[in-house]
Amino acid sequence: MKYNNYYFKLKSYARNYNINPQTKKYYNLDFAYLVELSKLDMYIRKIILELSLDVEHYLKVRLLNDLSDNSKEDGYNIVGLFLQYHRNAGADIQSKADKYSFCSDLAEKHLDEYKEPKKLAVWNIVELLSFGNFMELYELYYQTYPSFNYSDYLKSIKFIRNAAAHNNCILSTLRKPNSLKKFSKTKKLANILGKIPEFRELENRDAMMRNPVIHDFVTLLFVYNDVMKVSATKNVRNKKMEEIRHLFCDEDGRIRKNKIYFEKNPYIKESYSFICSIIKYIDKKNKNPKHTNFLQ
Repeated sequence: MKYNNYYFKLKSYARNYNINPQTKKYYNLDFAYLVELSKLDMYIRKIILELSLDVEHYLKVRLLNDLSDNSKEDGYNIVGLFLQYHRNAGADIQSKADKYSFCSDLAEKHLDEYKEPKKLAVWNIVELLSFGNFMELYELYYQTYPSFNYSDYLKSIKFIRNAAAHNNCILSTLRKPNSLKKFSKTKKLANILGKIPEFRELENRDAMMRNPVIHDFVTLLFVYNDVMKVSATKNVRNKKMEEIRHLFCDEDGRIRKNKIYFEKNPYIKESYSFICSIIKYIDKKNKNPKHTNFLQ
């Protein structure tokens, strides 16, 4: 532990275990189980970051394509509205120009003599916005020019992306979810899952989707597989999903390597089983040439 982790973080995974009220000790918990959960957490965080970075990129691509086909929009008007409604985004661009940043030169290039953002187009500003600010721009565009989009799912993706990026303990919340009082399920996703025969009869579907981490990871999986469905990216998507399926669901995959550790923990077993069923369903649909979208 001296070189790989620290006690406070490792101990957080014990939240997934019940405590004997008399002895004040955890039921069916060994130190090795905490170590294994921390390793699995690392693999899952890496997956989350890979998928969310691809989602962010291809949402930008799709937004720019939709804007190019929109005769009512020149690319500047929507940015003017955005900076009017979200002044913090303009301030963020200014701050990037003033400090050491990978995009500081680009930010400085688009400031006027008074250090205010010049007239920017969408294709300029998307390179300067944080993911949170890009979400706001994305939502504003599709509110102004309604067509199919993924706005309903972006909050969930941002939540789990940030958790993974900050090395938060994803798997420590299977029994006691964080921020449960502030969390609300995405109704569209709940309706979609309710219509899928493979999940309609699952007794624990609603319970699983009430857990913010599980809900947001499932959301990320569906959005990723939707935005990467075009011919130019489909092969990359399928290869990544094969890796994820192997990691999670195959007997020789890393997630199942020490499955015996968790045989007596219903929170971990049920969460794993649910996620694996989602991955297998997505993988099966991706192999069906008649399949189009998951979320439309």
